[in-house]
Order: sequence, then structure tokens, then C-alpha cells
Amino acid sequence: MYSLNFINKIYSFWGKAPFIYNTLNLITFLGKEKFLRQNTVAKVGLKKGDTVLDIACGFGVNFENLRHAVGKNGKIIGFDYTQGMLDAAKRKYLDKLEWKNVELIQGDAAELDLPEGSVDGIISTLGISAIPRHFIALQKAKNVLKPGKNMVILDANLFSGLLKIFNPFLKLAYIISASWDYKKDIIGDFKKLFGEIQLSEYNQSTMYILKGTKK
Repeated sequence: MYSLNFINKIYSFWGKAPFIYNTLNLITFLGKEKFLRQNTVAKVGLKKGDTVLDIACGFGVNFENLRHAVGKNGKIIGFDYTQGMLDAAKRKYLDKLEWKNVELIQGDAAELDLPEGSVDGIISTLGISAIPRHFIALQKAKNVLKPGKNMVILDANLFSGLLKIFNPFLKLAYIISASWDYKKDIIGDFKKLFGEIQLSEYNQSTMYILKGTKK
């Protein structure tokens, strides 16, 4: 587990260099970033006018897909620990594009303090694996979700099989660039919270999408 201070240093840099961050994502997603992000949002099952929470939203990479799903009258809540990332999101979506339906909140996801049952869907892309006390963060997130609504996570695994020879490089590269904690059993923890879940794997199982429905 990495400290919040360590994480803040890394993502404060990316908040100032979103172009480089997006370039690195071409490698992370093996060219399937658009497909995987759109598929993740689609699995949330949002409708026009809904309120959606994006945990570890960064500088808002998911916002355009989320806005398409909830419409101008829906609401996007972007939650992130790093103020620099939120500042970058503000400059683009609130200042430049003048979107009126985005609220940005800075904080620790393990201390998430939104009203119980207040959102219609939750998304987190490559965020849970970097969040300290991630299980508590998942519990807090489930609490703010309305019954019958979905939380969907997009995250990453190490290679298996013959390609596992690349894992030492991946561990080093993504610990340094994204505070990625590959030791977390996110799939297992998600199942503990939601019971029956949907798991879809991509890119030779190095990327996966989890969907859980609050009963």
C-alpha cells in the first residue's frame, strides 16, 4: 500500500501533463482505451437525468462518455484525492466547455462522505488499484449507491502465461507512474461486497471490468 502523499506527488505531475498521461494510456490499454472506457460506462446502465459518481476521476477522462449517458440534465460528480487533477478537469470542462452539471470534490475515497443512496451509478477506471484502504473506499461507495443501481470498475492485472516475463517491468513502471498496487485482490473484495458480480476480461486478461448491483 502506498501513502496518500506518494500518490498525490505522482498525480499532481500528471495533472500538469495530461498529454503525456494520455500517451501512456495508449500502452496501458493496448490501443483499446476508447472501447474499454465506453464499455465500462455502458455497463453502469445510466439514464438521462441520472447522477453518476466517478471515483478517482483524474482530469475527467470519463466525463464525455458519462455526459452522453446522463445528458445535460444529469449530474457528474468527479471525486479525486489530487487537487492538481481536479484543477485540470475544471479548466477543461467547467471553464472552457462551460459544463454546468459537473461537481468536483477533493478527498480520500476511504473517507467518502456523500448522502446514503444519493447516486444512480458509480464508475472507477484504474483508480481502485491505486487507492489506499481500497476496501473501505468500496464500502463507502456502495453506501452512496441507490438500491438496484450499479457500480462498475475498470482495472488491470499482471500478465499470465508466457507473457508474464514482462511483469517485472510492468510492476516497476506502473508503481512509479500510477502508484498501482498489483497485490490487491480487487475482484475478490468486490465479490465480498456485492455477492454475485459480472467479470469481463480483455487484452489477454490484463484488463477487466467488474459490475456489481446493490441489492
